Amino acid sequence: MTAVVDPPVGRTPPAAGPDRAAEAVARPRREFGPVRWVPRAVVLLALAWWALVYVPGTFAYSAFAADACIYAIIGLSLNIVIGYTGQLSLGHQGFVGVGAFAAAYSLTVQEVPFAATFVIAAGLAAVFALVLGLVALRITGLYLALITLVFGLTLEGSLFEIPRFTNGGAGQPADRPQFLFDDGRFYLFCLAFLVLACYVDYRLLRSKTGRALLALKENERVAEAFGINVTAFKLIAFTLSGALAGVAGALFAYRIGIVTGSGFGFFLALTFVLMTVVGGLGDRLGVIMGSSFFAVLPFLLEDSPLKRAEEAIAGVLSFGDAGTEANIIQFFPQALGALLLLLTLVQFPGGLAQQVRPFTDWLKGEPFDARALLPHRGSSGPGTVEGSSVRA
Repeated sequence: MTAVVDPPVGRTPPAAGPDRAAEAVARPRREFGPVRWVPRAVVLLALAWWALVYVPGTFAYSAFAADACIYAIIGLSLNIVIGYTGQLSLGHQGFVGVGAFAAAYSLTVQEVPFAATFVIAAGLAAVFALVLGLVALRITGLYLALITLVFGLTLEGSLFEIPRFTNGGAGQPADRPQFLFDDGRFYLFCLAFLVLACYVDYRLLRSKTGRALLALKENERVAEAFGINVTAFKLIAFTLSGALAGVAGALFAYRIGIVTGSGFGFFLALTFVLMTVVGGLGDRLGVIMGSSFFAVLPFLLEDSPLKRAEEAIAGVLSFGDAGTEANIIQFFPQALGALLLLLTLVQFPGGLAQQVRPFTDWLKGEPFDARALLPHRGSSGPGTVEGSSVRA
């Protein structure tokens, strides 16, 4: 009679025979010692040098790099609503505009200290987001998207056109302090805010609030059955998203130097949604990459091989008509964004985050696995937003 000994709690018995051999073959060989970390450290140091030394010292790049940081903060704020909570919002440019006008008006007219304008911008945008959240508590899916769309268009046509805020329609000035006149310094200033936004986003996901928001995205009724206050956590998501968008709006105001209502239209809101989805919903690094790409896209189309490709495509589609060719060139960035959105939906549901995951995993110490570069339908991306909380 043979005695049977159960394995210790928390451990699984080793596989026997062929199963164990197959497991060893399937598991990628890990690297150890300097072979594993030295090349990764070199790459990380090169990226740090490029971001902290080369870009701030290059006049042609620093301004667009500042735009990339601002758009990345906006993408992170929108990702809280779409990527974590599963609520579709098409009026996010309203929160950015509120933050921009609040910062410019408080600094120029009310002569508030520069640092305090960011607190005012974040607080006022959070209040507007809270009000929108209260209105849209019982609405989901396409109806919520329409409500947020109307909210953004209403702000564009009413609040952003008040002569007191817009300086009689000429635009509200937003002058930077003297120490931020240089675009390189202002880029580093925006980069510091982006790091802070990433930390807030990281702490959010590590908290009970973040896990509750992810549960809401999966199924609101199931989350409520487990004791999650759906109303309260939706309000938290909208408020935090609005606060981050308000900070980005203040940075945007100081970046361009003057704020006008015409700069916060529907095309800007559509760009925010595109860059978040193309970057990779729910993925912090992917959203930052997608947002940065859409921020620097005008610069890429200004003087690069893409510019020549743009002119060639416009010449073919216009059939020689100069007016049509000019219109195609004008709206080429939007068309390119729509094409990238279709590619993301069909081939790479995880967005840019899915496509660069082999490299990011390698930097974290994992072996390089090129299989993730192949198009497939993953568990992340736009498909995860089609839960019960987003259905109309």
